[in-house]
Amino acid sequence: MAPLDRRLLREAPEVGRFLARATVLAALSAAAAIAWAVLIGKAVAGVFLEGDDLGAISGLLIALVAIAFLRAAIAWALETSGHATSWRVRLRLRRRLLERVLRARPTGLGDLRTGEVATTATSGLDALDPYFVRFLPQLVLAAVVSPAIIIWVAFHDLVSALIMVLTLPLIPIFGALIGRAAEETTRRRLAALSQMSSHFLDIVRGLATLRAYRRGKAQADAIARTSEEFRRETIGTLRIAFLSALALELAATMSIALIAAVIGIRLVDGSVALAPSLAVLVLAPELYLPLRGVAAQFHASSDGLAAARRAFELIDLEPAVSVPATPLAPPDPSAVTLRFEKVGFAYEGRGSPVLHELDCEIEAGRRTLFSGESGAGKTTALGLLMRFADPARGRISAGKIDLRELDPDEWRRGIAWLPQHPRLLAGTIADALRIGAPEAAEDRLWEALRAAGAEELVVALSHGLATRVGEGGLPLSAGELRRIALARAFVREAPLLVLDEPTAHLDADTAARIRSSLASLGRGQTVVIATHDPLLSPLADRVIELEGAPQGAPL
Repeated sequence: MAPLDRRLLREAPEVGRFLARATVLAALSAAAAIAWAVLIGKAVAGVFLEGDDLGAISGLLIALVAIAFLRAAIAWALETSGHATSWRVRLRLRRRLLERVLRARPTGLGDLRTGEVATTATSGLDALDPYFVRFLPQLVLAAVVSPAIIIWVAFHDLVSALIMVLTLPLIPIFGALIGRAAEETTRRRLAALSQMSSHFLDIVRGLATLRAYRRGKAQADAIARTSEEFRRETIGTLRIAFLSALALELAATMSIALIAAVIGIRLVDGSVALAPSLAVLVLAPELYLPLRGVAAQFHASSDGLAAARRAFELIDLEPAVSVPATPLAPPDPSAVTLRFEKVGFAYEGRGSPVLHELDCEIEAGRRTLFSGESGAGKTTALGLLMRFADPARGRISAGKIDLRELDPDEWRRGIAWLPQHPRLLAGTIADALRIGAPEAAEDRLWEALRAAGAEELVVALSHGLATRVGEGGLPLSAGELRRIALARAFVREAPLLVLDEPTAHLDADTAARIRSSLASLGRGQTVVIATHDPLLSPLADRVIELEGAPQGAPL
């Protein structure tokens, strides 16, 4: 695994800027390390050879203190810059990942596992923090400081410089050999974490069903197995990290000892001076320190880059619908006729199409109802209209414009939607209602709740619109959830209102109130409804009966 991913450099410009800053700081660190060694050599030589007292070397001591503060400041700046860069890169990758997943799977994750996507976007990308804070700074220091020290030593003690040149490669060689083993264990560890997270999330979602069928013990055992697998992979990664640190410390220590022994012998025979020899001895640990740091933090590199590459796999998902290079301006959906022209569509993995040669019109400002049995393609037709997918055959047009010539996000700005299986994000009821209209006044919220038959439900709550719903909030029944979601669609006041089963899971009185609300909608809004409810048919200006594609029909 390469220590620096080129894709990461392309996707996150912050990385390049961080490397530039780190290089400058590393150059300062190299200069400070060399100055530190030279001053120590001069101070010690002055005391032992020339008999200098504390006053005579006070200037050197003050300079050493100043250099110590400088080196501490450089280390702090590197770490702070690493934290800031990590935060920006993680924010950018999470935003891009979520945007692409939403574009690739607009109606649900489908073949992607929820737990795996969540793990990659959260704790997975969090692994980039030690990569930027600890590994990359050490890598830059190794690339700048070590060569600078060898060059300085070569001008003052060629023999020691040759020993450094011969022994220094031992550390990256050992690191590369150990890294090859660490790469595979890191990949398995990330896969085990994703599997454990996905399995746990699936169990939590199906907890009621598992309890009803008395499968709790079996699933607890399954969680224990996946947790044990993650523990084994984690221990394996840590074992390699500790062994690598031991091997590299041994190589560095023996190299420093060899340099010290050679310098000692040459000092005895008087072939070298004391001051530069002491400076070389002080610089020897500084030479190997950055490479030891690189090797010791290699597991941080492996974890961070493995998570980044999994994020890039999600970022590279193909969009569910095409996005034109130069999209046209979307027309007003309430002012133009929407047409399905010989539309055919099939879901991947299904043997026959859902829609086959669908021809129909949705007139501007009218109410159109799609009716038919389950599987006839009502929800599919709505999804195609909102550009959650593109037709495999035929086209859907708004006026004279093919929807594929529009940016899907811009087209959806003019649509308010009630899905077949609505969800509410964690937050208050007011937050949920304003998701499509952030500036909506409270009076507008209550008006929409009244129209959706949910006013009494919210009034009865102790905190009213401030009641928290969604994950961790007030549990809502299927009918209550649908009423809140319908009110959310009403709040948006979009020119195109798309409702999928607006009266499903509702009692007769609430369903009647919603039918009355739909009947009173202004004629300036185009309304498209998919439903099984025959009582909604009288409210429609046109009813389109969908029968689905015949068995064996070609797409």
